[in-house]
Amino acid sequence: MKKIVCFGDSNTYGYDPATGGRFDENTRWPKRLAKLLGDGYEIFEEGQNGRTIANDDPWEGGTKCGMDYVLPMLETKRPDLLIIMLGTNDLKLKFSLPAPDIAGSLQNMLMKIRGYCEHYLSCPDMKILIISPPALSEPFEESYFAPFFGGGDTVARSKELAAWYKLVAEQYGCFFLNATDKISAGDTDHLHLDPEGHAKLAELVKESVISVCGL
Repeated sequence: MKKIVCFGDSNTYGYDPATGGRFDENTRWPKRLAKLLGDGYEIFEEGQNGRTIANDDPWEGGTKCGMDYVLPMLETKRPDLLIIMLGTNDLKLKFSLPAPDIAGSLQNMLMKIRGYCEHYLSCPDMKILIISPPALSEPFEESYFAPFFGGGDTVARSKELAAWYKLVAEQYGCFFLNATDKISAGDTDHLHLDPEGHAKLAELVKESVISVCGL
């Protein structure tokens, strides 16, 4: 079976903005992806609420840095395809990062992954699909999460990630899916996907896995 890891934050975990809980297996996009791909694929959900690319967040217990977890996770899963959709939490006010610097964090993560897979795991041909995360939606200032992300430029910064991620993906020989321009967060909290967004993302990823990644 082809093994695919979906590595992301709360929008990969399936955070339900209406309840604060988690969407069920019929709703969240990695599980929908598994059903769309069918037999022959094994999908691993590796989403975590609050996960960043490379920023340690002591206010969240110091356990949210994706850079700390991605390598041991790859060692245990050894996927054929690693899907990375991160960066939304790096927009938070506490980190004060513009889009190019968030893309720079992704660049550093890919550098570590490529080296680790080639020299330690002996799987230099593992495929990587970078997804630029869905844009935040307007009016974001009405969101419960708005105070954590800062002013009115937050939505604009979220939309800037796609262009920078595309450059980084090309630099490291990764496939790229621009979800930023195709999907926005739902209207409940303007940060997280609603069920329709999860369904649309699953369809987009399925198309990429088959037609772009050739898996």
